[in-house]
Amino acid sequence: MLNSLYAPNVGIFLAFLSSIFWGVGGFFAGQASRRASLLPILSLDIFIGICVVTPLSFLVAESFTVKDFLIGGFAGLFGIGGAAFLYIGMKKAPYVTVIPASGVIGALLPVVWGVISGDNLSFLHIVAIVVGLISIALTSGVSLQTFTGSLIGLREGILAGLGFGGFFVVIENTSKDTEPWASVGSRVFPLIILLLLLRLSATKEKPPRNALPYVLGAGLANVSASTCFLFAVNRGMLSITSLLSALYPAITVLIAHFIISEKMTKSQVYGVGAAIFSMASIAIG
Repeated sequence: MLNSLYAPNVGIFLAFLSSIFWGVGGFFAGQASRRASLLPILSLDIFIGICVVTPLSFLVAESFTVKDFLIGGFAGLFGIGGAAFLYIGMKKAPYVTVIPASGVIGALLPVVWGVISGDNLSFLHIVAIVVGLISIALTSGVSLQTFTGSLIGLREGILAGLGFGGFFVVIENTSKDTEPWASVGSRVFPLIILLLLLRLSATKEKPPRNALPYVLGAGLANVSASTCFLFAVNRGMLSITSLLSALYPAITVLIAHFIISEKMTKSQVYGVGAAIFSMASIAIG
């Protein structure tokens, strides 16, 4: 069914679904990070993802190639690098310095790459992309005072965005026939690196019990998101699917508002509205 005549529309739907999963994963990861240290959380998150997506790959993949597995692994290195820079930046500067930069750069890079690579965008698609990029910044909490803080935090946010954008660009080069094996590869390689870092680390801290439900939620949501994106990008334009997937800050903000009563600023409300407009424009464009 996914390879049917309506594959582009399926790609749009799956890209939107990936943004929901990444938004949920971001909320759970944020809650987990308040209860445990970074390396154990990331390692367990990725391990959970491997346990989920590996059996799925055996069930649905038409074939397996070392090439696509390695491409997925390479993409995963960009992804884990982006996550690391994001956490490092948030330790050095307020989140409103780091997250807007990482979100916009993470979406802008694959959009530009997609256009250069030949994505045929309509006028409505172009409007949707511009509004979508603005919505990412707004829902991340950007304001006139956003970039007046630590330049180091801003730099780390940009590097995080380059990592996330690199993941989108690289994993697009895999084949429909092997999906979702690339998603497995995108987790195996970073997990090996994280386990080596844990081995060399002076602290052998394990996540406390009260963090485990959030780590489990983050792991399940993140692997669902990356797998949906992999299916989406193989059925649609990189510029469109990557932008839809990058709208996850709006989802995270809404979840935090309704579950933990975190107040939304005016800019975040406008950002959610802009994200809805962008998604609707892409759907009808």
